[in-house]
Amino acid sequence: MPAPLIKEEERHILNVLPILLKRNDRFRREVSIILSETLATKDELSRVLEEIRQNREETSQQFREMREETNRRFEEMREETSQQFREMREETNRRFEEMREETNRRFEEMHKEFISLGERVDDRANRMELMVGRFTTRAGRNLENAIAGTLRISLGRRDIKPEDIILRKRLIDQEGMIGPKGRKYELDLCVIDSENLLFEVKSYAEPEDVERFNDKAELAIAKLKLVNPTKIFITLDKDPEIAKLCDRRKILLA
Repeated sequence: MPAPLIKEEERHILNVLPILLKRNDRFRREVSIILSETLATKDELSRVLEEIRQNREETSQQFREMREETNRRFEEMREETSQQFREMREETNRRFEEMREETNRRFEEMHKEFISLGERVDDRANRMELMVGRFTTRAGRNLENAIAGTLRISLGRRDIKPEDIILRKRLIDQEGMIGPKGRKYELDLCVIDSENLLFEVKSYAEPEDVERFNDKAELAIAKLKLVNPTKIFITLDKDPEIAKLCDRRKILLA
């Protein structure tokens, strides 16, 4: 049927329907039955609304769960990222501290090496000056410094200090052990803790110098009651005869 005719029929039905419903009981019942079968009842509407409400709550719950899950994952990611940054920062700080300590250690070693080098140079200079007699006009701490440096070089001992040096220790031979009774002698000593070094420095040595030093050393050992002292004769002139004599007298030739 053409559309204009359908529209016309619908208008006619809408005009006639109210009149028929009022006048014809049978028609009204038939229409009620048709409507009841076609349209939803109140209970059905309530059920539909309840389903809609439940669906809405389920959807809301799902959204809440999704939001909570998203927040949880985001928080986990944030915490993990923060932990990684903390670890990176700690590792960076640790490496920087190690580098700083290593740099300080190397600088300290270099500083000690420079000091040691300076001391060795000074010791060698003092030894040479002492050997050639340039300290004969000096006295006091300068001479002790020079002798300490000479001993450090000659003996390879870095622990000898100027304050360990005792110059011209006076000894009196009251019994006449090495010469006339009552004669006075002088001897140089170095005392390190309980270790005693008896020494003499000569730029040029004769056998008589070695013998004379040995006599004074033995006198000092007896007078000072020294236990296991070391006798040291330091000279630039290490003549074979001098070396043999020192060996016989148990003197360290340096």
